[in-house]
Amino acid sequence: MDEDHISRFMVIETIIVILSITFSIRTTNNLIMTSIPLLAKYDFKFSQTFVGILSALASASSFLTTALINARLSAKNRRISFVISNLLYTFILIGYWVSSNITIWMLTAAGGGLLGLIMPNIITSASLFKDSVLRERVLTLYTVFLSLSLISGPAIESYLLRFVSLKEVFLVFALFGILASAMSPFMHFPFEKRTGEKTDVLKNPGFRVALYNIMAYNIPFAILLAFAGIFEKDTFHTSLSIVSLLFSLFYLSSFLSRILLSIRPAKNVRTYMISAMGISLVGIVIMVLSNNIIIFVVALLVLGIPHGLTYPLSVLTISRAFGPQHRNAANSYFFSIMMLVGILLPLAGGVLVDTIGFRLTMTAITFIIAALLVLTTITFREWNAWIKTNANLE
Repeated sequence: MDEDHISRFMVIETIIVILSITFSIRTTNNLIMTSIPLLAKYDFKFSQTFVGILSALASASSFLTTALINARLSAKNRRISFVISNLLYTFILIGYWVSSNITIWMLTAAGGGLLGLIMPNIITSASLFKDSVLRERVLTLYTVFLSLSLISGPAIESYLLRFVSLKEVFLVFALFGILASAMSPFMHFPFEKRTGEKTDVLKNPGFRVALYNIMAYNIPFAILLAFAGIFEKDTFHTSLSIVSLLFSLFYLSSFLSRILLSIRPAKNVRTYMISAMGISLVGIVIMVLSNNIIIFVVALLVLGIPHGLTYPLSVLTISRAFGPQHRNAANSYFFSIMMLVGILLPLAGGVLVDTIGFRLTMTAITFIIAALLVLTTITFREWNAWIKTNANLE
């Protein structure tokens, strides 16, 4: 799509398509991230280590398809792969309904690989508008709908688990996959001017700021997704329905944070990023010290705040740091690095949780966040200087 010729109708159409697919895919993606560990643990009797390996497998396949395939495709070919991937992803969800302790590995690898061809393209399409004000509003709406899907998904799952098995929940959620498949042909992809100009994404200080910011939350978040539900059930003896409901409360806190961010846009992202990292540290401390389910819920609510802030702040920073010809590469590498964290943390986390327990594992993570906080503060100095010399990327 040529950004200079977007009509009002096309703007509305594009926003509706982006938000519909975002809601559908993120709802089902979160189901896979939070419920596959539960399915593996309680239906197939996997150990914590194998649960971690399974969670890492999904991220590994996403990393490979995003970094090796999506980042190199033209807009036309990315559109084709996007439509096909959405269709195949629906069949993956249906596959979990009849999965076994063998097929769950294949389904998880395939599902993760397909997500690597879907999610970065949603981000890139959400940032296709040339007008910076419109672009950042759409990106904010995109992140708000991410939060809405993360609230709705666990709430729906919690309700369904009162009547059906965990496997049957995947069959119901395949309806969201059908919706995404139906909408995917209408997704617009930005027109890319092939100038032959190269950019070193990692050398861009804006990219590194975005990366440190997201890692400071993605690292504890990867452990939470894989093991918090198991910790809740085993420590506080909650049902699987309550486990899903608590994830919904966590995402409600995240959603409210993004609403606040949409009301008060982050002109100075530094303050927001530093604050989010500090809140992450506080939330983890509360979680580590929790001795009953109420305090654990408070920790989840606190940790929902940085979850709501970090991702949109990183997405906005990348949209400001790169011109339209480089955003697909930047978004693809950003997403693939997020997936790389998702590979390493469940693997290491599974071994650590088995060895030293969930609480001590989360305690160790606070030192990583503190180091990233220092790196972010240092890199912001370089980022501010870069902004002054690269004021017009369009």
